[in-house]
Amino acid sequence: DALEESVTALAAQGLSYGVHVVLSASRWSEVRPSLRDQVGTRIELRLGDPADSEIDRKAARHVPHDSPGRGLSREGLHMLIALPIAEVPGGESVAPRIPLLPERVDREAVVRRWGPESGARILIGLRERELSSAAVDFGRCSHLLVLGDNECGKTATLRTVCREIVRTMTPAQARLLIVDFRRTLLGVVESEHLSGYAMSPAALTASLPGLLGSLEARMPPPDASQAELRSGAWWSGPELYVIVDDYDLVAGPAGNGLAPIVEFLPYAPDLGLHLIIARRSGGLDRAMFEPLLASLRDLGCASLMMSGCPAQGASLASTAPVRLPPGRGVLASRAGDEEVVQVAWSPP
Repeated sequence: DALEESVTALAAQGLSYGVHVVLSASRWSEVRPSLRDQVGTRIELRLGDPADSEIDRKAARHVPHDSPGRGLSREGLHMLIALPIAEVPGGESVAPRIPLLPERVDREAVVRRWGPESGARILIGLRERELSSAAVDFGRCSHLLVLGDNECGKTATLRTVCREIVRTMTPAQARLLIVDFRRTLLGVVESEHLSGYAMSPAALTASLPGLLGSLEARMPPPDASQAELRSGAWWSGPELYVIVDDYDLVAGPAGNGLAPIVEFLPYAPDLGLHLIIARRSGGLDRAMFEPLLASLRDLGCASLMMSGCPAQGASLASTAPVRLPPGRGVLASRAGDEEVVQVAWSPP
């Protein structure tokens, strides 16, 4: 039952891609009407009850019991299925295997293959479709929300994103503020790209004024011309990336240390602000009413839904959370496009 919709979709659309569906059943009633309508070629062998025949009940009674391969064609004519016997003993001819996403792919391998052509996009791994590169374009979608159960690869995803930002941009082009109360991202960014590392609520409180001051200074002045507003020429400086791991610890019962950023989120594309947040999927249905996450959802941020329990939490994508291998997830863009990806592994 779990695969029925997928098989029906393959039968309806697969022929356009050279995919053929061959199925068998004990009786026609076992095949759902939606799938049965897609089956163009039908062969009816000996049935347990000739009354179940959809070709010719009278002719079905005369199909011999002791002749395997005998049956009726769609035209109601008796037929005999040929017995396949190999002309060359030991010979074998099989269809080429369909390439699947690997359970692990190293970031270095992805960078070597697709790094030169990635441009300003941030490579995160492989996409299931065509096994090509999966990337996030923060120029088109300012923020990314990573969701999933424990040990599904959320922190590894943040490591990959951080190292790709450092690889593709200079410190004059990008600065990172890392909020990491569990200190799982220690040492990931050690270059001048790092503007701050908040490992506690107190450290976040100390780091936030500098970020808020930069954002306030980037707000357009009252006398900005239309040309300046179109080009964003009233400010210059690096893109500001706020990387948050275990967001559920940051937005705790005592308050959310990142709450002051909410007022700048609607203007993030004009201010060069990007939020990349990882959070567990448990309790997400309630957490999405929290002001910062609600604002990200309303603004249409990109999301990566990794392994999760279907009965736990909501998903920003149209598909419900499912159990997936570590590093696997559904990447949903602001436009609503979804694709399965395998995040490139980046060691601690």
